Amino acid sequence: MTTPASTPPTPHFLSLPGARTVTTHALQAAARTLDDALREQSMICLTADPGVGKTFTLHTLCEQRPTLPALQLLPRPQARPDDLRHSLHRALDLPGDPPKDAGTCDDYLRHALAQPPRLIAVDEAHQLSASCIEYLRHLHDDPTPQTTILLLASRPRLRALRSQPALLSRVATWHHMEPLGPDEVLTVLPVFHPLWQDTSSRTLTHLDDMWAHGNLRRWAALTHQLQAHQRRHPGRLPDPSTLLRRLHPRLEHAA
Repeated sequence: MTTPASTPPTPHFLSLPGARTVTTHALQAAARTLDDALREQSMICLTADPGVGKTFTLHTLCEQRPTLPALQLLPRPQARPDDLRHSLHRALDLPGDPPKDAGTCDDYLRHALAQPPRLIAVDEAHQLSASCIEYLRHLHDDPTPQTTILLLASRPRLRALRSQPALLSRVATWHHMEPLGPDEVLTVLPVFHPLWQDTSSRTLTHLDDMWAHGNLRRWAALTHQLQAHQRRHPGRLPDPSTLLRRLHPRLEHAA
């Protein structure tokens, strides 16, 4: 049975009013992978197609583990190791500015990361430069920091990470998140948002086949369009083509 997660909801795409966090099969599988990594203090990579929910899953898993010290980093494209050092310094809420000398800064960070065991989660990791990946390898191999490293990467750009031999040999698990399956769409969407509770299975299946394909970001966009329609036309249910036409002009005649 599909149920809403018990923790406060992470903000959804488009900040949808009324949207709920749902414990999907993909979220459960990612949770098991993360818990295994935390026990082993290993390095893992969580991948998915754009819009499936990598970042949302990361935030949800951290919310569900309130005692887990998690450092969530979003480095800029082609960041340098100094950028990662400064991001870690801020995430650890350390006093003052990061030391300008790299060695001194690293010693400072190693001391701060020694206890308690922490999760370092790097979003959009496929954008990391080779020097930043080498820096993460250094953190992983150093026995002083008690860290689990989680990399989040878009599957279409995963080659950038897999091309790094030092990283490829250290990632214990490459976990791919799947979109919602056709049957799961019928159970997740009524829980995800009350606007879908009275929608027929046939309509949900049609919208998924024509547009969403189990992609939660696309379902959020559909929900946003449904909300807009109801504001304009209270009490009148739209036909599927009305929603789809606003998202993709080529689907104007889908019905």
